[in-house]
Amino acid sequence: MTINTLQNEIEDGVIALMGLAKEVSLNSFSNNYKFILTEIKDIEGDFYEQRVLRNRENDKKVPMAFSEIVPILQSLYNNLYDINLYIYKAEKHITLIDIRYYQKSSLDIEYRQTVLNNPPMLHCKVEQPLWLTNKTEKFDINWGHKKWLSKWKIFWLSKFLNFNSIKIVL
Repeated sequence: MTINTLQNEIEDGVIALMGLAKEVSLNSFSNNYKFILTEIKDIEGDFYEQRVLRNRENDKKVPMAFSEIVPILQSLYNNLYDINLYIYKAEKHITLIDIRYYQKSSLDIEYRQTVLNNPPMLHCKVEQPLWLTNKTEKFDINWGHKKWLSKWKIFWLSKFLNFNSIKIVL
């Protein structure tokens, strides 16, 4: 990926992301895409605490058109290490895509020197719920926004697996 192909590759990534999401989820998706940007930061805490904090931050962001996001990413290009596309929320009239990026400046100094001139990587990912035991089972892509459902499913999963020490943080 170069700074000149960044836009096209992310557009192709969005198409791939949507294909993946349609395979694994129950949702129908709007072709009206809006985007938010999220910097991936190395922070303390487990995955679930990080997800809760990220959702709080993302709920405050104003979704933008792709044409507004591209110049921001191009300005960050020389410091981009990794770009990850996620579906943040799927609603009837809008599909909100979270473009998460990790900067080279966040890497450990020794490793940063080895990747300094490498172009950024691009990945498309769909977050699956913890309670999903059958990897072929389809799920609601908005599961991370339904705290009551997550708590309920994790509670029953802990009873089923007899894990009394599962921490429910949502």
